[in-house]
Order: sequence, then C-alpha cells, then structure tokens
Amino acid sequence: MNEKQLLTGLISSDNRAFSIFFNTYWKEFFLYTNRILNDEEESVDILQDTFATIWENRKKLMHVQSLKAYMYTIIHHKAVKSIKKNSKQRQLIQDLYHYFPDQTDKPLEEINAKELADFIQKEIQQLSPRMREIFLLSRDEQLSYKEIAQRLSISENTVKKQVSLSLKQLRKGIDKVYFAKSVGAISVYKALVTVIQM
Repeated sequence: MNEKQLLTGLISSDNRAFSIFFNTYWKEFFLYTNRILNDEEESVDILQDTFATIWENRKKLMHVQSLKAYMYTIIHHKAVKSIKKNSKQRQLIQDLYHYFPDQTDKPLEEINAKELADFIQKEIQQLSPRMREIFLLSRDEQLSYKEIAQRLSISENTVKKQVSLSLKQLRKGIDKVYFAKSVGAISVYKALVTVIQM
C-alpha cells in the first residue's frame, strides 16, 4: 500500500492499514525523533503517543495531503514540548540546589528531577479549580498575566494574586516533604517563580 492508500485506509478505520503504516515508518520516525531528543526511551514514548493520536483522530485526517508530513509535524511538536518540559525539570533542580545550602533533610543531588516534578504535579492537583486553571495557563501555556486575564475575563490583579497563592501552597508542600524547617521558605518561592517564568 502506498502512502495515499494508507491514509484512505486509516480514515476508513482499517486496522491493517494502520498496522502497515506503523511497521513501515516506525524506524524512520524513531530515528528522526531520537535525533531531536537524543533519548531513545523518550523517543519511543513520543512515537507511541503520536501513533495513538493518529488513530484516535483518524476521522479528521481527510484534510491531510501527506500522512508522513503530518506525522513529522506532530512528532516535532511533541519532541519540542518534551524538551521544554525536561528543561524545566532540570532547571528546577539547579535552582533549588543554588538557593538551598546544605541544610536539607535530603541532599538535592539525590532528588530525582522526575520525582520532584511528579510531586509538584500532584500538589498542583490539590489547588482549587480556578487557581489550578490560572497556574497551568501560566506554567504550561506560558501565557502572561495580561493574556490570562483576557482569556478568563478577569483582572490582571486577580491573576497575580492566584498565581502567588498557588506558589505559596506549592512551597508549603515542597518544604514539608523535601526540606528542613530551617530552610528559608523564600528560597523555594524563588525556585518556583523561576520555573513559572521560564
């Protein structure tokens, strides 16, 4: 089956077409993804997610001219997003290491970036719905206070206050789990602000 036939098959929910597409292009897409990320495990995760996205949205592929080009676009977008996410995790550890002296219960070198990022993610879920929405628009979509205010039809002051409250709540959670009480709370606040503003 050529690329056009594969695309037609996918739109028609043909499992065989999807299987052929997957097996034919996996290696090519993997090499491309890994060139960007230089991380085989992350590349596999992104590819699996991309193929799943293609299948889940197969009925919306009628406008697509080139299936390969469409895949490359999605892969590139996901890879860049992954790089930004991992960069934030690494930066967070570096910031925490910079701001905290050797007063922690758990040495910063031993704190796994993913572990800390996962912990912060769980803490974010504990925020109130409105606070969480504003915080994620700032952190994940990297919108400015003004842009968030316009999108949600609220004042910039409200946005600033909600982000500040979010940071304080996250700071308390991190202080409690990772750092000794003697460590200045403002240090965690600075580290979190750094991540938000990246």
